[in-house]
Amino acid sequence: MNKKISLGLSLAVLFIAIAVTVAVTMSVSMRTYNNLIKDLPNRAQMYSSVSEIDDIVRSEYFGTVNESLLNSEIAEGYANGLGDQYSYYMTASEYEAYLNGLAGQKIGIGMLAFYDASDNAIYAAEVSENSPAAQGGIAKGDKIIEIDEEKVTARNYEELIEKLSGDKLSSVKVRFVHDGKEKTEAIVKGYNEHSVFSSINGTVGYVKINEFNAKTASQLKSTVNDMSKKDVVSVIFDVRGISRGTIEYAAETLDVLVPVTSEGTGALATLKNKDGKVLDTFTADADSVSMQMMVLVNSETSGPAELFACDLRDYGKAKLIGTKTAGNATAQKTYSLSNGGALMLTFAEVIPYVSESYNNKGLTPDYTVELTAEQNEKLAVLQQSEDGQYKKAYALLSGEE
Repeated sequence: MNKKISLGLSLAVLFIAIAVTVAVTMSVSMRTYNNLIKDLPNRAQMYSSVSEIDDIVRSEYFGTVNESLLNSEIAEGYANGLGDQYSYYMTASEYEAYLNGLAGQKIGIGMLAFYDASDNAIYAAEVSENSPAAQGGIAKGDKIIEIDEEKVTARNYEELIEKLSGDKLSSVKVRFVHDGKEKTEAIVKGYNEHSVFSSINGTVGYVKINEFNAKTASQLKSTVNDMSKKDVVSVIFDVRGISRGTIEYAAETLDVLVPVTSEGTGALATLKNKDGKVLDTFTADADSVSMQMMVLVNSETSGPAELFACDLRDYGKAKLIGTKTAGNATAQKTYSLSNGGALMLTFAEVIPYVSESYNNKGLTPDYTVELTAEQNEKLAVLQQSEDGQYKKAYALLSGEE
């Protein structure tokens, strides 16, 4: 049986629907409007100040305004004005270099260089196996005194170190001291920079992670697999002085070593915004490494390196040795700009696997071992026999202590 709805009832339902729609629309609009204008007075004051300065400069400045440089400096100043050391502006060239580095595509001779001010020399802190540097006879600890026939000084060492990286298939002439003898080699550049360096001392492996980029996890997996074939039963990870990379790539690297999460947050890392909303989580698969582990840390261990150290300890996989870490449990994101540059911006807090956030607190080592100021300054080329933090880790893992 058909039932007819009266015209009056139909109109009433229609009016109610319209009223609800208008109410919802107005509510959304008001929230959007409030978000847009909540900082309007401060924004207006900022724009007014910049405009006032710009008017004065353009009418009174004796020189010529470099528009490109001016815009870059304004962008950099805005980012610096946030007061956050992890948020900053990158020019187009800096952004390109950052992206290449993050992809593990830094091209060079396969050597990490360190400048020693005490004798005006560059030293080889690490040399990748089978790299152009290694093939040219350069080894870890070698002293580099000239690059492209230019002697190393306090004024030019940064420029000279830069020459060790750069375009593929170009070459650089390096004069260095190896085993007390001076040598000069023309070394062809064309090597993807490694972020993982390793050595073995008996049954104890040593792994220096220099950066957490797109290739770090695969390099670490290869390194650990190779060590296991050589009867290594324990490993010392060194992330002292390391802050480069991302939380995502640190989680990928951790995944090589740890099994599926089953406690705490249930994730290797959880990213939360300033309102506590979960933005992302990073988990692990079932594969893991059964080796005993120690992690060397110091006050410059920051960001992704801190997460790496914290989670290994949360899993019960490792103890931390060294000094208290930086306390940077934040994540950064890059925002591409129309000028080719980018804004690196802190957008979330990082919550580790089990521990509470170490942001602005740092990680306290299980074994505090201090180095002298001189040792810290030369940490990149410090011999293991002189490195108290390494010696402590080795003694614990080898059963000497």
